Amino acid sequence: MLSYIVDKKVSGGHMKHYKRILSIAVLALLCRSANAVPFSVEARSLGMGNVRVATADIATAPFANPGMLSFQPSREDFSLLIGVGGFLNDGDGVVDKIDDYQTAFGNFQADPINNVSEGVRAVQIAQSLDGNIISPDATALLSTGFSGKKWAFAVSARADAIAAGTVTNISQSVLELADPTKNILEVEGVLTTELGVSLARNFQMFGQKIAVGITPKYVQVDNLFLSESISTIDTGLGDLLDNSTRDLGDYTTLDLGLVMGLTKHTQIGLVATNLVSHKIDFISSSGVPSTLSFDTQARLGIAYRNDFLTLGADVDLIENDALLTSQNFQALKSQNVSIGGEFNLFKIMQLRVGAQKNIADDISDAAKDTMYAAGIGFWFGFNLDLAVVSQNNSLGGFLQTGFRF
Repeated sequence: MLSYIVDKKVSGGHMKHYKRILSIAVLALLCRSANAVPFSVEARSLGMGNVRVATADIATAPFANPGMLSFQPSREDFSLLIGVGGFLNDGDGVVDKIDDYQTAFGNFQADPINNVSEGVRAVQIAQSLDGNIISPDATALLSTGFSGKKWAFAVSARADAIAAGTVTNISQSVLELADPTKNILEVEGVLTTELGVSLARNFQMFGQKIAVGITPKYVQVDNLFLSESISTIDTGLGDLLDNSTRDLGDYTTLDLGLVMGLTKHTQIGLVATNLVSHKIDFISSSGVPSTLSFDTQARLGIAYRNDFLTLGADVDLIENDALLTSQNFQALKSQNVSIGGEFNLFKIMQLRVGAQKNIADDISDAAKDTMYAAGIGFWFGFNLDLAVVSQNNSLGGFLQTGFRF
């Protein structure tokens, strides 16, 4: 299966930049058996605006809330899920600006005497990139679960890559345009490998059903750092992938999830991930002492479910810092509020819609824009789920399949 990640305004020229920039995350991802970043989702929850804490089904619970493994409205004894997807955050329009820069720079380079105005335009475009960020991420996942009347068990693996790029050492005059050390797109990435085993149990307390789940995880971490001039990014960036990653070690942690029924059709959930936080200190490829922080995160959710309709809302209880080490990328931090729903048409087709908003402090106006999501699911003797999301100049999606019975 292939992820669908394109800009809403993609043309032939724009697409080539996306392919190069996305290849940093996607190719690095596919070269490894399983990597994970704790912000990623799967197709069902993504289609509902990233709502998942109290709405996850047996197939998606290992990634959303392990407590939901044993808190399902219908008895399902086995599940298998395979999925892949990604998202490209380009709220600052970096791809469009690089495309415009290359056009202006090419015109100036072809005739520097008569096309000085194009050189001036290239400098202006380069300066407009100051502080802009482009952030691609990609995910692949696999899970299988077994559920009994009281106990549930699942094994999961996921591969995530998250990266961000910003332009540094920007030209201040036309004379600096030909300097190979100027106008450099620096891309920093985190590649992680996550393997988890989930165990959950439900019981009755005060007349209400309650479920508790835990997922111990093993995580392998790699670092990626690339740099390339924005005037040559088309042909040069992909060639750097072979020597661009480093093994930063591994660690173990765990997730804990709780679910409690409020009424027959309403429940509330809480999940805490990375309960054992971890930091990795290393020297970056540019020679700068750096730190990766895998901090504890918490998310609260509430849901209404019946045979035909699921409605939910989630909120991050803690502001999540960017995993990326550079201060240039701290604007990527998040604290999301999500709402969404799913309409079940005779258990054959599911229609999903949702939205998510980042309410973190000190983020760009573009990052505050609402992300809108839609999804659809089919049952053909097996499940097929597709979700697409849109936010400003950014677009992404997720495709997954599997079965449960």
